[in-house]
Amino acid sequence: MKLPKEVMIAMSQYNLIIIGGGPAGMATAYSASQSGLNKILLIERLPKLGGILNQCIHEGFGLHYFKKELTGTEYSAKYSALLEGTSIEILTSSFVTGISDNNNVTYINSNGISTVSGRKIVLATGCRERTREMLTIPGTRPSGIYTAGLSQEMINIYGQLPGKRVVIVGSGDIGLIMARRLTLEGSAVIFLLEVRPTLAGLIRNKIQCLDDFNIPLLCNHELLEVYGKNRVSGIRYRDNTSHQEHYIDCDTLLFSVGLIPENDLLKATPSSICNGIRLIGNAEYVHGLVDEATKEAEKLGKEIAKELIL
Repeated sequence: MKLPKEVMIAMSQYNLIIIGGGPAGMATAYSASQSGLNKILLIERLPKLGGILNQCIHEGFGLHYFKKELTGTEYSAKYSALLEGTSIEILTSSFVTGISDNNNVTYINSNGISTVSGRKIVLATGCRERTREMLTIPGTRPSGIYTAGLSQEMINIYGQLPGKRVVIVGSGDIGLIMARRLTLEGSAVIFLLEVRPTLAGLIRNKIQCLDDFNIPLLCNHELLEVYGKNRVSGIRYRDNTSHQEHYIDCDTLLFSVGLIPENDLLKATPSSICNGIRLIGNAEYVHGLVDEATKEAEKLGKEIAKELIL
């Protein structure tokens, strides 16, 4: 890949470049620094470090790592504080557009396009949610359809309520947590539809988020069609045990149907250097607990520091 003139001037060199400033990215950077490695660059596309944790105001984080139950935001803040006083260089609001030969990483931010080079590159870009389109659900395409994580961001960060009469498709943990959150904010969560015969998320989340609020979970039930012109007006669904079909009015649909590692940067990266890029956290595989991702990332940081220092 031939670089434009504006990015060929005074290219910065680093020992380690980490793409993604969520828990895994922060832990990799901190561990490598604590192991004696210098010239570390951490690039995050959002305005602050923490990734998905910044919108998780519920408890359930940190029991294994910090030995204390924390909210996601508290976990993020505690780990971000560890980076203070280190020599790690941090770039926020910076979006990586590609990785090219010689481990050159190109990113864009308010200063324009820049390219840096690293002896080692770690991809800690987390994961993304599956969408309605990935499930090929037929029907119209009105407003009022969200992933559970997007609705979490709308409420917890921007203070916007997604809707008033809500059906949640899928029983993943984010969906369970949002059932409670929406109820507390005044929305009516009609039920959760789960196509499988059993719960997808944690039992404790079902108890705390559904049972305690009398929200039904309908397993073996499948969404068949979405109705509505400008806004969702209702859905058709089926009980796969009795094979009976039903219709119900609603103005909002949330999908909590699984996560996918977000490692698309590798697809556009020359195969000659792909093997040298390390994946960590949810970019490698979806972890059940953030504590697990943190511990694995700290181990990787130590390994990289040992490789480069020796």
